[in-house]
Amino acid sequence: MSMMSIMHAMSIRSSAFFCFQINCSDSKQGRGFGENTNSNSNSNRIKTNKSDKGSTTKQSRPLSSQAPRLSSQLDGKSRNDFLDVDFEERLKAVRRSALEQKKAEEEKEFGAIDYGAPIPSDNKTIGLGTKIGVGVAVAVFGLVFAFGDFLPSGSVSPTEDSAVVNSKLSEEDKATLQSRLKEFEATLSNSPRDQIALEGAAVTLAELGEYARASSLLDDLTKEKPNDADVFRLLGEVKYELKDYEGSVAAYKSSARVSKDIQFEVLRGLSNSLLAAKKQEEAVQLLLAYREHLSSENLSKNSDSNPTDSQKLDPVQVELLLGKAYSDWGHVSDAVTVYDQLISTHPNDFRGYLAKGIILKENKNIGDAERMFIQARFFAPDRAKALVDRYSR
Repeated sequence: MSMMSIMHAMSIRSSAFFCFQINCSDSKQGRGFGENTNSNSNSNRIKTNKSDKGSTTKQSRPLSSQAPRLSSQLDGKSRNDFLDVDFEERLKAVRRSALEQKKAEEEKEFGAIDYGAPIPSDNKTIGLGTKIGVGVAVAVFGLVFAFGDFLPSGSVSPTEDSAVVNSKLSEEDKATLQSRLKEFEATLSNSPRDQIALEGAAVTLAELGEYARASSLLDDLTKEKPNDADVFRLLGEVKYELKDYEGSVAAYKSSARVSKDIQFEVLRGLSNSLLAAKKQEEAVQLLLAYREHLSSENLSKNSDSNPTDSQKLDPVQVELLLGKAYSDWGHVSDAVTVYDQLISTHPNDFRGYLAKGIILKENKNIGDAERMFIQARFFAPDRAKALVDRYSR
């Protein structure tokens, strides 16, 4: 073969190889050989060829570029696994937080059933170093904190609850209270109109169960502090313990009159005093009016940037008081209707089931009553289950 023919053949092979390289590198996705992931590699090869003209390592670049891609895929899987684990941990934390919050809400919501639960009050300090306040005396009275306040009539005895609370005073506590009383009385012997000493002595006497003497001092204190709602409230509680129900009603009404907004403790005390005074219809009308007032406040509270204290009250307690008033009045069907509505609007609250169970039991509807007690015990928080058992026996 002549030299000319050999050179011509080499030229043809070189041109063919050159065309093959261009066609492969410029091909679209889905064309050529291998998986589609090579398209990115081919694109990278073109860019590399443009930026590194004259380099003798063009063929090795696409091969080396695959290693980071494979490593990236493996790292991505590992990272996803880690994120899944992290997500599960965060989910568990959210669940724990939700359970803790629910438990805290339950404790806050059902705190009123604790006989020994104190209430917030404005304490005053005198020179003797003793903190006093009319509000702190509320814890003395069994009926105030008895869960029986909210249940149908006949479910609990007021004297029984008072005995429970009075028995809590130890001999040491009594000695401390008596010593404190002497200090207040010493102050009053020199200054009979001293408001702090009057209040301190009245509260201490109430704590000792000496309601007659406490009532006398509170009557004097109302003259010195005619605009103090707490003084009238404590007077109402003391007169209730003395079974002076008319006097108790008058004191509670005075407390409501001088207060900007009727407090729930006053509403509850006034309702109980009216029932004890055989003024059931007046008690029902009072509670219906208050429920309407509370409902109207709840409707407007979203537009009110400064809600009143009454908006923070538990509407369930108001309904329970209303049901009790109907029951005491002899309107059993109305009481059951109140409890049915309460169960419908608050299906997870044990108190509606318990109240309905009690009134059904009192009216000899034992089967339905037992079903209500089962529901009440199911929804009751742990520390309220014993109370459910007590009232369902």
